[in-house]
Amino acid sequence: MATEDSGSGSNVRLDRLLERAADAGYDLLVYATILFLLAPLVVVVIISFQSNAYAGWPPQGFTLEWYTTLPENLANLGVVSALFSSIYLAVATAVISTTLGGLAAFAIVRYDFEYQMTLETVLISPLIYPWIVIGFSLLLLVGRINDLLGLNIRLSFWTLLIGHVIFTLPYPIRTIGASLQNYNLSLEEAAQNLGATELESYLRVTLPLVQPGVLSGLVFTFVLSFNQYIISLFLSGPEISTMPLVLFSLFYNTSPAQLAAIATLLMGGILTIVLVMEYVAGISEFM
Repeated sequence: MATEDSGSGSNVRLDRLLERAADAGYDLLVYATILFLLAPLVVVVIISFQSNAYAGWPPQGFTLEWYTTLPENLANLGVVSALFSSIYLAVATAVISTTLGGLAAFAIVRYDFEYQMTLETVLISPLIYPWIVIGFSLLLLVGRINDLLGLNIRLSFWTLLIGHVIFTLPYPIRTIGASLQNYNLSLEEAAQNLGATELESYLRVTLPLVQPGVLSGLVFTFVLSFNQYIISLFLSGPEISTMPLVLFSLFYNTSPAQLAAIATLLMGGILTIVLVMEYVAGISEFM
């Protein structure tokens, strides 16, 4: 009997040991993944402060020179116009994608109709395909329309906007759809029973309650559009250039430390936007 008790006790201790080892391995994997993802960004920040303009490693010294000389160099590098173009494009993309995505999410979640799942699959399909495939396909489509219909569609801000809307549309559909799935429909019915029209109940009851999902989709699409390089490479014309395109073009004729300073400021700006929206609306719950 004592032998059986000691054997069962050994099995329990072995199970606990294996469980602790599994938990430790899981934690190690998570932290290693986070380190792998953040390490390149940390290196960029360090390079932006080092005294060697050509990014020697390890750093021999640190300086603020690349930040203090940045204002006078931005205009010469063509960064200012590209920055405003990227912001304008990202804002337009965020507004259009969030509006269309919100309407699509509302229809998919709130109504039952034929081919509902097919519609949802088509709308979120840009998540499946590589961005280079989307950009190249849209470029071929523009060329085919020009050939078949005799139209002169030039690559410009508008072709770039269409491409960005297409690839960002699935994100507000997912975030706003998640908000609507947790929404209590009886609140709308109560508002309508108290005299509100259907449109008023949507605007004054539904929209405020799903606001975190809307803001999540808005921020997500803005960040994705602002940082997008591949689709912009295919669909941008000579009249517009975005920040990712300019930074890549400067890679061969500008010092790495100067580019790292620009990239660090961009990362800081995007991180600030995300943190503010997280504090205001808790957008991480819907991302």
